[in-house]
Amino acid sequence: MRSSKGGRGRQAAPKEAQTSVCYCDGTRELGSVEVFCSQCLKWFHGRCLKEYNELYSKQSGVPFMICYSFTCKQCRPLAEEWKAKKADLVHMCVTVFATLSAEQLKENGKLSADAVPQDHTYLSLQDTVIPYMDKNWYMLTSLKQRKDWQATLGPTLLKEKNMFVQHDDDDDLFALAEKNLALLGPMHEAVKQIGKRQAPERENREPRELPPIEGPKTRGASKRRHAETPVPGKKQKMTSRAAEYTSTATPDGAQVDIPYCKDGYRYFLTEKDPNVPDDPNWNPNNPTAYVIPSYSHRVLNSETMHLSANDRAYQLSIVGNTITGFEGYAMARASHGVSKGTWYFEVNFDEQPEDSHIRIGWSQFLAPIQACVGYNKFSYGWRSKHGTKFHDAKGKKYYTGGFKRGDTLGCLIHFPIDKKTLLPPNQPSETYLPPSYKNGTLINFKSNIFLEIHEDAATITKDLQEVSGSYIEFFHNGKSCGKAYENIYRGNYFPSVSIFKNATITLNLGPKYKHLPPGASSIHLRAQEIQCEQALSDMLYLVSNDEVVLNYPAVKKEIKEEDME
Repeated sequence: MRSSKGGRGRQAAPKEAQTSVCYCDGTRELGSVEVFCSQCLKWFHGRCLKEYNELYSKQSGVPFMICYSFTCKQCRPLAEEWKAKKADLVHMCVTVFATLSAEQLKENGKLSADAVPQDHTYLSLQDTVIPYMDKNWYMLTSLKQRKDWQATLGPTLLKEKNMFVQHDDDDDLFALAEKNLALLGPMHEAVKQIGKRQAPERENREPRELPPIEGPKTRGASKRRHAETPVPGKKQKMTSRAAEYTSTATPDGAQVDIPYCKDGYRYFLTEKDPNVPDDPNWNPNNPTAYVIPSYSHRVLNSETMHLSANDRAYQLSIVGNTITGFEGYAMARASHGVSKGTWYFEVNFDEQPEDSHIRIGWSQFLAPIQACVGYNKFSYGWRSKHGTKFHDAKGKKYYTGGFKRGDTLGCLIHFPIDKKTLLPPNQPSETYLPPSYKNGTLINFKSNIFLEIHEDAATITKDLQEVSGSYIEFFHNGKSCGKAYENIYRGNYFPSVSIFKNATITLNLGPKYKHLPPGASSIHLRAQEIQCEQALSDMLYLVSNDEVVLNYPAVKKEIKEEDME
């Protein structure tokens, strides 16, 4: 935890704190339990409360809590009134950041209700905030603690730009936008705006002509016409349904709906595995429900390399391999990954509106798509702003000056292989073959069969192993920037890009590049290679699992013509 002037976000301008405090006419005591009266706008010490003294004495209250409504006895002579409100993740973070910031300022002798610190007090999510919230979760909220809440913490804070700021050079460091802790309370303007979207700025536009009055005058025709015509300058609402599924093309060109990958769940379109005979016990005329064994289907991989249709943030606008961002950081990944050899792809930086930037690099499936490349241990990225490299939310100096619109960026990844076998030396096949996923769960979604796979990032993180001799290298307009990362974690890595605000990039996945480095393979070749590897992985699963009952029909003896004579 540290203080710094670098950060993104802006501060709100709430009302000034009252000088008169509590029934005792004392002073503010930052870091202790205090409550704010919504009627007289005065602060009251927890220990001085009449009917709700247990907030202080029994420690049922916490410093800097904001989800409540309180009326003091001066405004309600009959009795004090207290109403608790539900605290979601953002409200909890406001309380936690304020509490930990107060402790830090107190240690440095800078905690005062009268003096405002000059710098933000940045806190590490991984080292400070998450451990504190884990320990005090049910003191902060009545909500059940989800297993994946840690993965969504960073992206959630990034969305609340009026409440939190992120350090420019370290994604793991966040701070409250409000430096004056004495102003934080339930009536703080930024607190009241938590969870609310800002109204889009209105643009000066020319008056539009009225459409000609045509067509039949049926009931409701006017409403339908206006509903179907988008209003210029008005941002269209993104419904919850938009975040559930998208469309993709099968290898034969048919369009199917496929669920988005999120929260540790992934979805793969499947086909019937011709190597697994039909179950002889299955009777299509039997009304009894029949559970299809998952090993009877196999993953249907695309035969070409492209952006993944469902392993991406739904907010991104994608046309072909061109991506345009929307508001905060969001990620997209390519359709095929690599785990051995040397591979390369390029990114063309097409458009860079003000205050927008991008990150490029490589990520595994467990890198969250509602975040940036380099956010956790499963991705490695390079940021356009300052040229900083990021891994596990920690930024380090890499390429001075960064990159900008018009630049061509190259991304190379290398895993050592034996020159004769073209395989990783002394490694079992599980480390480099794609999983068969035949032990997953088959689901029927919109008349198509998918394999649903769930993996827990926290569990897999404990078993991560570095690959000696592996590295990631970036290129700026054909010039090597040097090795950004060495001895990276073993896994299946996908070409990845994350966009902040409305920048636009085009992913070049081959075969033609501007600056293909010597010794590197174009990533587009991976699409055909993985077809063979997937088939091999499926066969290994079928022959090595006892629960798979193949029930092959008996082989009939071939009758030759000479035997008939």
